[in-house]
Amino acid sequence: MAWFRLTIETIAEQVEPLTGLLEQFDASAVSYQPVSDEYLFAEGYPAEPGVWRQTSVTALLDGEIDIDILLACIRNRIGTENITGHRIEAVEDQDWSQVHKSAFPAMVFAGRLVVRPDWEASVSGDLPCVTLAPGLAFGTGRHATTALCLEWLAGRELSGKTVIDYGCGSGILSIAAARLGAGQVCAVDIDPQALLATRQNAERNQLLDRIRLAAAPDPAWPLADILIANILLNPLLQLAPDFAGLVKPGGEIALSGLLAGQVPDCLDCYGQWFKMGTPAYRDEWSLLQGHR
Repeated sequence: MAWFRLTIETIAEQVEPLTGLLEQFDASAVSYQPVSDEYLFAEGYPAEPGVWRQTSVTALLDGEIDIDILLACIRNRIGTENITGHRIEAVEDQDWSQVHKSAFPAMVFAGRLVVRPDWEASVSGDLPCVTLAPGLAFGTGRHATTALCLEWLAGRELSGKTVIDYGCGSGILSIAAARLGAGQVCAVDIDPQALLATRQNAERNQLLDRIRLAAAPDPAWPLADILIANILLNPLLQLAPDFAGLVKPGGEIALSGLLAGQVPDCLDCYGQWFKMGTPAYRDEWSLLQGHR
């Protein structure tokens, strides 16, 4: 069976109607990539994907579809003035389910923790393992900020400790902390979809009894030995005094979701309450660490 890949560059407001039209033409897969360069973060699988001001929408389509008719329908649906570019590529037939699976191999962090997709039956060795059903790249360990956090967690002795995962998203960090031996894990997120995803993933890993879920910290919770937050710069700055009140003296904090250029502002802010250490970097992203 022949296939082709159609990519349309358009504005954010037209992504949803364009996607709907492509689905009407039986697109087998639709994905989004940035054209504009603003920062977008969407950790909370399975929440709706975010889009950029200028977004590239790519669809995999049956080669039998009349491409001229499809393009005419697209121009009519979203307006020629909203199409900033397009391309058409022939694609060899493949087993697309296997292609998808190959994009999510098992990963090992700090030589101590494995994160694997739920279709992979087992992994070699006796390392603690987190099992996820991959959705968005965020929250699966593949995004640099999540990988930095997993590497940091896996490098710590968590046995019996209390961990707060603030902005838990898919729950991957909460589950990792529990799997690494944390005595109590508190997963916090204002997004109900994130709490639902965390609950589902905790159940998948048989760890729901070890993880508390809440939309906000409970004053009755014990102070945390470790607080980890993989969110955005502005929320991190706003939450700094609250985080200081949630971490016990001598406790640790890890902050990510930060571009490298945002590190100085965040260090200045958190230096009021924490002794901050050397940042870690991956690609253009960073993780800050410190002690209370």
